[in-house]
Amino acid sequence: MNGFMKKFLFLIILFCALFACIAKATDAEVVDKIVVVVNNEIITQREIDVILSPIYGQYRTTYKGEELIRRLEEARELILKQLIEDRLILSEAKKQNIAVEQKEVDAKINELKKKMGSEGDLENMLNEQNLTLKELSERYKEKIIIRKLIDQKVGAKIIITPLEVKNFYNAHKDEFLQPEEIKLRAILIKPKNEQEGGSVKSLELTRDILKRLKEGCDFEGLAKEYSDGPWAGEGGLMGYVKKGDLLPQIEGIVYNLKEGQTSGIIQSQLGYHIFKVEEKRAPRSKEFSEVRQEIEEYLYREKANEKLKGWISSLAKSAYIEFK
Repeated sequence: MNGFMKKFLFLIILFCALFACIAKATDAEVVDKIVVVVNNEIITQREIDVILSPIYGQYRTTYKGEELIRRLEEARELILKQLIEDRLILSEAKKQNIAVEQKEVDAKINELKKKMGSEGDLENMLNEQNLTLKELSERYKEKIIIRKLIDQKVGAKIIITPLEVKNFYNAHKDEFLQPEEIKLRAILIKPKNEQEGGSVKSLELTRDILKRLKEGCDFEGLAKEYSDGPWAGEGGLMGYVKKGDLLPQIEGIVYNLKEGQTSGIIQSQLGYHIFKVEEKRAPRSKEFSEVRQEIEEYLYREKANEKLKGWISSLAKSAYIEFK
């Protein structure tokens, strides 16, 4: 499985694990049989199918035949593993009487309302899925309980020392290279109605703007007045860009300009462009102070993942797990 598909699958599972109870079921009838029992918790076939459904939708555009079947089976195994781990933690959290206040659940519901657009949109979605707000709240409550226990058993016990951070930086300096960047302003004139000779008029306007720039007119002012680009309101200021950010036919020209220089007219599928290089930054190694927080977060995630795996493994050893 390539990196993109792994990342896609991971994100889908995380999303669906939280919203499994509100995801759309497939049109086919789903038999809600018990697949696994974890202590006093259960995992049903419906849960697995609901999470697998969007993955199937993605995979069938990429894979066919036996390859599709194999990929889906891999996805199903990963989903089931994730659900078992979820139930192990939930079971342990209930043993330890982890408490959740209603206002914490309400906050999550309100976040979802904002994403949906309004309370009415949320109610319509719940009605379509034959779900109640109480059921949704219960699912959120479980997730909050799980997160609290993980924070207690894993997060609170992780320590990142300054020496660890510094040593990581010294050992991975090549990973903290800042590539060459240029600060650009841009004017974009989009072609107008072709039937009225709009393309010719757009080119004539661009030529006139370029002429005025050569005569000393202010690039920022002309961009605000004439540009059709998304940065027109900021005087055409695009900010810093690096290689790969621009269209190839544009990049090859602007990267050869010196600071303060203005390009000629460059045509692309978007229209007619004029660029000005405000500043050029040479490649450099980022200072430790610039990346310290990034390194701390990375080391924390690595330790947290390792500790979480060990803790879940210990829970599994003492748990009752039965596959039906």
